[in-house]
Amino acid sequence: MKRVWWMVIAVFAFSLAGCAAIQSDVRYSGLAKEQDFNYFFPSHSFTRTFADTEEAYDYVRTAQAKFSTSSGKSRAGGLAGKLSGPPVSGEQPVTVYCFMSAEDDKEVIDLDKIDKPLEVVMRNAIFAGVVFLAFYEDRQVSVSSFYLPSNYRFRGNPQYSSYKFNDNTYSAEYPPNWSAAGAFSYLRKEID
Repeated sequence: MKRVWWMVIAVFAFSLAGCAAIQSDVRYSGLAKEQDFNYFFPSHSFTRTFADTEEAYDYVRTAQAKFSTSSGKSRAGGLAGKLSGPPVSGEQPVTVYCFMSAEDDKEVIDLDKIDKPLEVVMRNAIFAGVVFLAFYEDRQVSVSSFYLPSNYRFRGNPQYSSYKFNDNTYSAEYPPNWSAAGAFSYLRKEID
C-alpha cells in the first residue's frame, strides 16, 4: 500500500512540474508576440548584454519562442550545455551571443550573403537553428534549438562540440536532462 502512495505522489509531482513548464512556455510565447522578429534577431549573429542573469534568461526564452513561431517549424533538437573556456566581460555583467544557421536542399545557406529578410530565409529553409551562448563571471553556457518541418527528422545528433566567440574556443559538455533553466542555474552558480 505504501508503494502505491509513493507512486501517486510521484505522478502528482511530475504533473505539477509539467503544468509549470507549460505556463512558462505560454508566458514567453505571449511576450514574443509583443515584438517583431527583427527586435529579437537584428542579424544572424549578434551580441547583447544584460544587467543580470534573470534578464538574460527571459530574453533567451522569449527569443526562442519568437524564433519557433516565425520559422514555422517544429523544434526537433537542441540541448543546453556547459562550456569551458575563458571568461567574457562586456558592458554589463551578462553577455549573450546569438548565432543562426540554415540549410536548404542539403546546402548550408550563407547568411552573410542573403538578399531576403532573415525571417523569410529561416521560414523557407528546411533546417533552421538558433544558438545562444551566455557568459557570466567565470561561467559559460549554450542553449541551442534546431527546427525542421514537421514531416522531417534528424538522422544524427546536430549538437556542436565547441563554439567560437571573440577568437576563443569553448568546448561543450551536455549534462543529461539540462534545459535552458538548468543552464542558467549553472550560470548563477546554483548548481555545479
